[in-house]
Amino acid sequence: MRFRRRVLESDKLRDMSATQTYGKSLGSLATASIVLVCFALSANSAEKTYSPKNADEVEVISLILASEARANNWTKDDLICFSIDDQDPDKKLVKTLRQHGLNVCRLSEWRKSFSCGFHVRVRFISFDASQTARLHAEIADVREINSGNAHLAVRLRDGEYTLRKTEGKWTLGDYVPSK
Repeated sequence: MRFRRRVLESDKLRDMSATQTYGKSLGSLATASIVLVCFALSANSAEKTYSPKNADEVEVISLILASEARANNWTKDDLICFSIDDQDPDKKLVKTLRQHGLNVCRLSEWRKSFSCGFHVRVRFISFDASQTARLHAEIADVREINSGNAHLAVRLRDGEYTLRKTEGKWTLGDYVPSK
């Protein structure tokens, strides 16, 4: 049955003039382009950025990223892509963290250029600006993906940080690895 349908479709194409075939091809191409553009626009509009609510959140994020850099022996040359609560950080936050000496960029930038060797995904669990904060951090090595030798990232660390605020300054408390 399939073979017969293909033969009939092939016969229909042979009966069409070159102009009709060209027109049908352009119509299909236009339809595909419209669908692709609509998909891209909806994906782009769905992308949200994370903006810290206050300086305390910036300080907490900075402490977490610096702690991960030390724990994983990253150098100043290692570019770290990160996200907060599954959102890209806004440009102002990235700039501020760079001023704190962290070599960071938005996670979406890795998807464009594969320039980051490591991903850090941070998620706020709880945040009380006057006392404590709990954050979950997942760290992955994506260098093998960047080189084309692998399709999956290597999970380096996955755990929960507790931070405390004493005398107006945030300090790292406990780090508990996930099970």
